[in-house]
Amino acid sequence: MIKSKFTIEIENKLVKAVPKKFAGKLTAEYFLKGKGAEVSRLRFLNLTIPEIKHQLATLFSTTEESYSASLFADMESLWFESEIFDAKTFAVYWLDKQKPEFLIKNHKKILSWSNEIDNWAHADGLCSIYARMFEQMPKLILPTYLKWNRHKNSWLRRCSMVGLFYYSRARTNQPSFNLAKKLVNPHFSAPEYYVQKAVGWTIREMYNTYPPETIQYIENNNHQLSSVAWVAASEKLPAKLKKSILTKRRFLRSKKG
Repeated sequence: MIKSKFTIEIENKLVKAVPKKFAGKLTAEYFLKGKGAEVSRLRFLNLTIPEIKHQLATLFSTTEESYSASLFADMESLWFESEIFDAKTFAVYWLDKQKPEFLIKNHKKILSWSNEIDNWAHADGLCSIYARMFEQMPKLILPTYLKWNRHKNSWLRRCSMVGLFYYSRARTNQPSFNLAKKLVNPHFSAPEYYVQKAVGWTIREMYNTYPPETIQYIENNNHQLSSVAWVAASEKLPAKLKKSILTKRRFLRSKKG
């Protein structure tokens, strides 16, 4: 692939910023290695999040420049052209700085960034942005979520769920309980690890927003939740309630086995 001048410039900028000795706690495997087909193809520079954000800040001489709509085409090129994890992250962080009006105006292009996702970190970075878009204009974004929810691409299925709340505490207008349930239900038996994580994570956010309804939902689907989904879904439950549901879960799953 022929890369744009901007993509080459940012990649070189990030490569030069790589510390001579890696001192971080997170390795490439933490970000990029999934299960089976969920293994990323990207190259990892081991830059920390603060380092990437610092490099993004040094690109602009004024705060106003960092919000310039004219940069969108360059950042799109970087996102689609680069094979470096940190460079793609650079583009996502820039996009996350944009105002809701800009995101909605360019929603079709921004939603298309999802086609490049091949790791959970980029999926969640974009889901943070997609959740803001969904909160602003749910009717505009929902058809895409519904399409993604049944897609063969497991990362799009993950985004259709994680992109609802991300995070519920950051949302003024919450997705409805019924919509969240509708998008979670088809994936109780999904084989992909990160789809199962999305099932559990979304149920956890449902609980944060709709506690009574979600407790009943977990009770009704207790035996269907995978161990991966259960751990995430039950994270915020009160200890006594969690123990009670877990006891029932073990009994139901033992009968099923």
